[in-house]
Amino acid sequence: MNEIYLTFYQFIPLIEIAYSPELRDHLKFLAEGNTTAETIEKSYKNKKICETSEDIKTAFFSTYSDLRWSWYDDGYNYYRNFRSFIFQKQPLRPLVPIISRTIKWKGTPTIASKIVSTKKAELSPILIGRSIKKIILKKTDKNVRDFESNLKLLLRFCNKSKNKEKMCFLNGVFKETGSISIQDSDIITIIETDPLTYKNLNFTNQKIIRIYYGGIELFVHDMKKVYVIYKEKPPKVLRKRVEKIVSLVFSLKFLIQRATYLLSTDLLENMGIRAVSNIMEYFLSSLNPSIYSSQNIPNLLPKHYQRMLFKSLCRKMNLLNNFSYLFEKIKKKILDMPAYEASFFFRKKNIFTNDLRDKVILTLAEEPEPELTEKERLMLDFFVYQYKKELENDALYDFKVRRKKTLGSMSRNFIRQNINLWLEVKGFPINTITDNELKKTPVADVISRLNKKDLIIIDQVEKGKAELHLSLNEANKFIEKLLL
Repeated sequence: MNEIYLTFYQFIPLIEIAYSPELRDHLKFLAEGNTTAETIEKSYKNKKICETSEDIKTAFFSTYSDLRWSWYDDGYNYYRNFRSFIFQKQPLRPLVPIISRTIKWKGTPTIASKIVSTKKAELSPILIGRSIKKIILKKTDKNVRDFESNLKLLLRFCNKSKNKEKMCFLNGVFKETGSISIQDSDIITIIETDPLTYKNLNFTNQKIIRIYYGGIELFVHDMKKVYVIYKEKPPKVLRKRVEKIVSLVFSLKFLIQRATYLLSTDLLENMGIRAVSNIMEYFLSSLNPSIYSSQNIPNLLPKHYQRMLFKSLCRKMNLLNNFSYLFEKIKKKILDMPAYEASFFFRKKNIFTNDLRDKVILTLAEEPEPELTEKERLMLDFFVYQYKKELENDALYDFKVRRKKTLGSMSRNFIRQNINLWLEVKGFPINTITDNELKKTPVADVISRLNKKDLIIIDQVEKGKAELHLSLNEANKFIEKLLL
């Protein structure tokens, strides 16, 4: 290789896109996974190469330009094999970035034999912004000898504009940025060169991780600099694909850190149920590193060497353990949620929520189960059915409110009028629980026994009145398992 390629990444986690009311109208499709995928599919069918997409034409980054879908280079290949998951209504976010034009990076420090300096802005559907600056250096003895000092000079120059770059993203994405507090990353540098040049660079007191696959070597220095070593001058498409892997790994690193922090705050406590559900689904469907190199979802990264490099780099940088920690925090949040909110979340039936539900139910299954007679079990199942039926049509998903009565509450008369029809639909003999049993005051014996087992709550509607509200005890772990 006759050149040394330098790429400077500034990562700006933008998880707030998933729930902020200040999100710009033309970017609202990014807030929810299925809508994101449907919008990208619409753009894919049009494939207006190098033209500003009508869907996002008002998303403008100052000092850059309008954003557009990147269907040139490898964007087409990344998406083409991925489409089946969109038709299956899976909330995966394709790796097709929305980018600005590439423009000259002006005012950079003077370095000998600098061939070109460019920059662009990129907004990924996995909700991270990337400011990308590139410099190509002609490989000379002087450039190799002075490489470390030149790199430090360029990093200082990048760091001076970090806050300005971050505000460029925030102002382009959100209408008001006063309430948006986002921590951007350190500058991550990718250096592409040959083995001899790398050997001649002097490194001291640096922690170095080495990854090798298919003739490509990656050396990660102190988690901030990645040297990509090619034995021969690589094709441009290979360089772009390897750079994509490194960028994706660091994107997930900073997104997982941000998500873990947000879950440790009271963020979810102040959101409506629908918003909580969307952001939890986003964590599961976008931040799990294993899905990008999975045997079940192999097309997110279309090339085998990409998947192998990605998997190795994730393992070396501890991303899988970091996500496992995040996953456990999500599971605990679900277990601590009111059953109503957890039930609404698990209405999102996809490969990610199903996996979490299985693990939550396994945890709940460790709780001791009450002994129930056949009539008690049928009555309890009727309460669960009524609860889920009301959950399907609830109008309070967007609000954080306390209900006047528990979801699925019923009167004794309602049970008498409806339980036989339900029994018939389920294939049980009508009058399995007789009308005379249900007329007993204050409640039928079967309901009284469920109340004593802490499974059913009996509430008086109003002091001094005989009418009762009967409902499931959502706080009971056995009831929670039935509802999920």
